Amino acid sequence: MEPKVLSGGGGGGEGATAPPPFINTDLTSTRQEYYFSPPAWIDAWLLRQLRDPRDTPLAYLLFNIIVLVVPAAVATFVAPPSHALGAAYLVLSNGLFLQRFLLGLHYAEHLQIFKSGLPGAVLNSLCPYFLCALFGLPPGMYRLHHIYMHHCENNLFPHDLSSTEVYQRDNFFHWLLYWLRFWVAIWVELPLYALRKRRLRLAAHTLVMLAAFAAVVRQLWLFNHVATIWVVAAPMLVASLAMMFGNWAQHLFLDPARPRSNYALTYNLVNAADNLKTFNDGYHIVHHQNSKLHWTELPLRFMQTLDKHAHEDALVFEGLGFFDVGFLAMTGQLHKLADRYVDIGQKRRSREELVAMLKERLRPIRASARHQGADEQQGGGRGAGEGRGRGSGESRRR
Repeated sequence: MEPKVLSGGGGGGEGATAPPPFINTDLTSTRQEYYFSPPAWIDAWLLRQLRDPRDTPLAYLLFNIIVLVVPAAVATFVAPPSHALGAAYLVLSNGLFLQRFLLGLHYAEHLQIFKSGLPGAVLNSLCPYFLCALFGLPPGMYRLHHIYMHHCENNLFPHDLSSTEVYQRDNFFHWLLYWLRFWVAIWVELPLYALRKRRLRLAAHTLVMLAAFAAVVRQLWLFNHVATIWVVAAPMLVASLAMMFGNWAQHLFLDPARPRSNYALTYNLVNAADNLKTFNDGYHIVHHQNSKLHWTELPLRFMQTLDKHAHEDALVFEGLGFFDVGFLAMTGQLHKLADRYVDIGQKRRSREELVAMLKERLRPIRASARHQGADEQQGGGRGAGEGRGRGSGESRRR
């Protein structure tokens, strides 16, 4: 079977003919980030607080979590200790909301959702300081890890603490080491990262939030240790596994010749069911190119830059989520990934050539390539665009 030809943007490959017009269903499909909308009076109030009405799905998601997950967590604590009740809470809350919440938090941290002042400031604090704890994230840490560290360092090892560069990325035991490092060391490495970057206020903020979180968890443990296991501890384990496999999968296929290029350190997923639940998270190249771009604009920006993606030989897959891609790579099913490859005019390859290229991009990045890339990034070669690389717009503003 030859690679699927689904889209066209003018073509960047040698001898490539223009593929047929591409129908991107992500542009028009109904959003699925939330399950139900609030009553009319709450809806009207929420809409008045939003900076951008396009964030209505995110506001509705927060409403769903507040009226469903928060009472369920409280009930688990006040009820007699029960592992069965706790397990049911964990399965339902994470099964229904974990993926949606993590990506909602992700975009809420990139772009403030609610207006400044009151009550907007309180609403903006819900995700990173309160609701996050119900989904396994200690309060106040995600912003430092993702905005200041991951997007500024852009997968560059060792500066990006979540870098995938040094691992064989289809090896389960390498992923296990990757996850274990995060699980065991992030509590120390992240504050130290902020100190090394002379972000003293961020380092102090992180340490204070970790101490406060530990104190609260201790009191909860004394109140109901069984509920604490299921409402606090177990979600931390689940979230760490989900986030580390997600980031691993997003930065799975790295071009050894240009590991600093956003077009070569991640890929886009189009016409994917997950995009409708995750605020278009599949457009990861576009997001790394400009992390301040509103999530609703990501599919359209991809369509507007098809020529650029083709010229840069970017990877694009159709109908898969990041976990699907990670699983297929981890289980050696690269031929199935090749069947989902989207031809937008990149360099022409047969199915066998695609599989070989994907396999090559799973190998660890050599130190020489990393150092060369770091020099380019320091010199402005990678950080010149908005919201990408060291010295990005987000880094400078903060």
